[in-house]
Amino acid sequence: MKKRVVVVDDEPAVGAAVRDLLAPDGYQVEAPTDPQAALPDLLRAVPDLVILDVNMPGMSGWELCALLRRQSSTRAVPVLFLTGRQEVKDRITAMQVGGSDYLAKPFGAEELRAKVRSLLKRRGSTEGR
Repeated sequence: MKKRVVVVDDEPAVGAAVRDLLAPDGYQVEAPTDPQAALPDLLRAVPDLVILDVNMPGMSGWELCALLRRQSSTRAVPVLFLTGRQEVKDRITAMQVGGSDYLAKPFGAEELRAKVRSLLKRRGSTEGR
């Protein structure tokens, strides 16, 4: 069964780029552009990994991550922040709201793929505990 990765970024080109990078590795990648609209689907059909931008209209990636962490169904889902924010304070905030990892834009394809594999491997090793 394919691992489901949901990329929430208000820039459609970012979601398309991530899909193009991860689909050949066998991942099912969805790329909603509206975090508020994506939330009900994330809670109903829990993904294996969520990739979030930080700066989005209506709801930031930090807010969305915090909401996911408060729900029992999505509490353990890894969250990778993929954002143009490069300050150390932003990386700290991402971890404080429950982020699992952080990658600044522009990003390298191999680094993104390695982080996705690592996060999914860690999730697989903690399921059933």
